[in-house]
Amino acid sequence: MFVQALAAYTDEYLSEDLKADAWEEKPVPFLIGIGPEGSFLGITERFRDETRGKKTFAVPNQLQVPRSPVNRNSGLHPLLAADDIKYVLGAGAWTPPRDEQNATARHEAFVRLIQRAAAETHDPGLAACAIFYQRSDQVQAARDALNNAKPGAVIALSVDGPLVLRPAVRAFWNDHYRRAFGERVAAGGTGECMISGRVGPIAPTHEKIKGTSSLGGQAAGVSLMSFDKPAFRSYGWEQNLNSPVSPDRAMAYVLALNDLLRIDKGHRRDIAGTGFIYWTRKPEQFDPMSIAEQANHEQVSALLRLDPKAAPDPNMFYMAGLSGNGARLQIRYWVAESLSDVKANLKGWFEGLGIIALSGFPAYPPGIWQLRFAIDWEGEPGERRVVALIRRAIEGKSKPLGYDILTAVLARLRHAPEKTSAGPDKQRERFTPARLGLLRLCLNDISKGETYMTEALDTGQNDPAYLCGRLLAEYENLQEAVYRAAGESKINVTVADRYYSLASTNPKIAFPRIEENAKTHFRKLRRDNPGAMVAIERRVIELHEKVGTQFPPMLSLDGQGRFALGYYHQKAERIRQIAEHQERKAAADNGSEQQEQSQ
Repeated sequence: MFVQALAAYTDEYLSEDLKADAWEEKPVPFLIGIGPEGSFLGITERFRDETRGKKTFAVPNQLQVPRSPVNRNSGLHPLLAADDIKYVLGAGAWTPPRDEQNATARHEAFVRLIQRAAAETHDPGLAACAIFYQRSDQVQAARDALNNAKPGAVIALSVDGPLVLRPAVRAFWNDHYRRAFGERVAAGGTGECMISGRVGPIAPTHEKIKGTSSLGGQAAGVSLMSFDKPAFRSYGWEQNLNSPVSPDRAMAYVLALNDLLRIDKGHRRDIAGTGFIYWTRKPEQFDPMSIAEQANHEQVSALLRLDPKAAPDPNMFYMAGLSGNGARLQIRYWVAESLSDVKANLKGWFEGLGIIALSGFPAYPPGIWQLRFAIDWEGEPGERRVVALIRRAIEGKSKPLGYDILTAVLARLRHAPEKTSAGPDKQRERFTPARLGLLRLCLNDISKGETYMTEALDTGQNDPAYLCGRLLAEYENLQEAVYRAAGESKINVTVADRYYSLASTNPKIAFPRIEENAKTHFRKLRRDNPGAMVAIERRVIELHEKVGTQFPPMLSLDGQGRFALGYYHQKAERIRQIAEHQERKAAADNGSEQQEQSQ
């Protein structure tokens, strides 16, 4: 299914590239300028600035250059007018001493090809290059000008523009490629293509897949299907006869992977060492991965308004998680879903992450980038956890979040500070909506709806752990009321700062200590604000009656999660009530002022 979907991608989006099978796009950092009489005119640099994260890199621009019709790991196989620097200029500053003879042999083969092409095509650009290679001083001047070039850099020749764009050069290479490729395919035999199902020639080897060097793959490229050792082969079949694919379908899936792996195409996200590529069978503006990752307000709002009874969308959505392992491409994750199902799954994902904010109003659903901070201090959790989040967002309840994510959220709750400064560090706060929304989703996924956790305070929830969390929030509220009554605006260490970790894991040990301290707070508040004391005491007694005579001992992971939600919900509800009270008071004061003015 994976390679079939890739081949279909090429048919839909890259049909022209498939027709131009003798050519491929590669980053070409330098052009060697050559005059009509064969003189060296200088080097043209071809770079653009590209920002990745917080860093900006100089990235070579792409250029369509000849594709090799054969495997170049052995033998001399030059490409016309654009090739590896050791082919174009031979040995130079970029060449290790032990490879000088090898580079010289490749350079001589490259020059012979230029001379043959110039003689057969009579193209003036190729003729100028043939003269250039006869003038050793001009070639040496080009070597000196490129002494900082990296080994393996692709260099193109230019006579009033890159030679690879000239019609005569392209026609010559097309003929050369098809002859050499035909000989290569003839050696592969025939069979039934596992992608198309047609019987015909089988490609003995497949092209390399580029763009995985940052994911653990070789810079020269990796292979998805390769049988280069006897141990990988069966029944005496040679090379890719073990996994037969016709030449055009082999080229199609490689073209698709190379296109999808390009950063600038917008179909790739690198997260935690894995490259996620995604696409739709037919062109579509809807981008599920971007919505899940960034949680754009307009797009999420549109999803939440989605009618589940709407007509199904026949389009398909595909996503794969890739990494490299030396010369091999690893498929770590693969999903094929109808676009209708993906939209419904994303809607459920954002609904499941819904949570009340500490302001007392519903928080906007977070993106995956925020959830990464919810489970990791630096926002860089392990690959396993990132994949779990993505799969839950895209595949829905069929891939529920489990105890691994719940454990990570609870660890951050126990060890994160109560508050931090604004800005990027705000993600390090303990009780962020993203963290509590993820916690709620985890609990509901684990319980499968048996003990449903709501977005805001649930006064009908009688789970002891949830009630204990609410009770801790009330004791913290008591402490804050004492400080407000005394005219102090800041508490250095709150009850939650001191006891949250212990209370959320073993309430039976923590709460007797908390209650002992609360007696002092009640006495002070009775003296300074008896009305507030009575209201808080009433709520504490109600919660005590629901918890029972004994606090629960060690809480399970589920219990710790419900404790956290209980604490958070109660705290948010109290802030909402204060805001409502202040709003009513301001309205009343404003009404009185207007009445006085009218009199």
